[in-house]
Amino acid sequence: MTSTPTTEAREEAATRQFPKIRYGDGEKIDVVTVQDFRFEPLMGIKTDDAARLVFCTALSALGKAAETFASLAPAMFAEVEPRDGVEATLVAQMTATHIAMTSLSEKASYQTSYQVRESCERSMTRLSRTFLAQMEALKKYRAKAQQLVRVERVTVNEGGQAIVGDVTHTGGGA
Repeated sequence: MTSTPTTEAREEAATRQFPKIRYGDGEKIDVVTVQDFRFEPLMGIKTDDAARLVFCTALSALGKAAETFASLAPAMFAEVEPRDGVEATLVAQMTATHIAMTSLSEKASYQTSYQVRESCERSMTRLSRTFLAQMEALKKYRAKAQQLVRVERVTVNEGGQAIVGDVTHTGGGA
């Protein structure tokens, strides 16, 4: 008799491990991981140095917003599941772009100055276009590996017939 896993067990198996971010004294960031955690699988990167550095740049790109939103970066790596270094850097950029856009949205919501609000809205528009371009780049990059081009040449002489598609022969006799 086989037992089916509980909902919690299935969710735990489907959830990728990622570091938790805590702020220490001053501007120090603590990256908290489980024992034997490795950055390479999370980031989809082959080397530990590259994985750690892309992770660090994702956090540093957040600037002042990092204290509030730093946990989003590792969570997005787990969510998007980058397959290589290019995808990991795109995820880092997309996360920073998203946080910049939402931070500007918050800033614009309480502005009384028309000029400041207008400036925020222009920047938000640029950032949303950038985010869409990043999404498209990720989509195209991932699709590149899945493309299959098959070129066949068929010559049909006068009076002949061509069949397009798979042809199977069954055992028949004469």
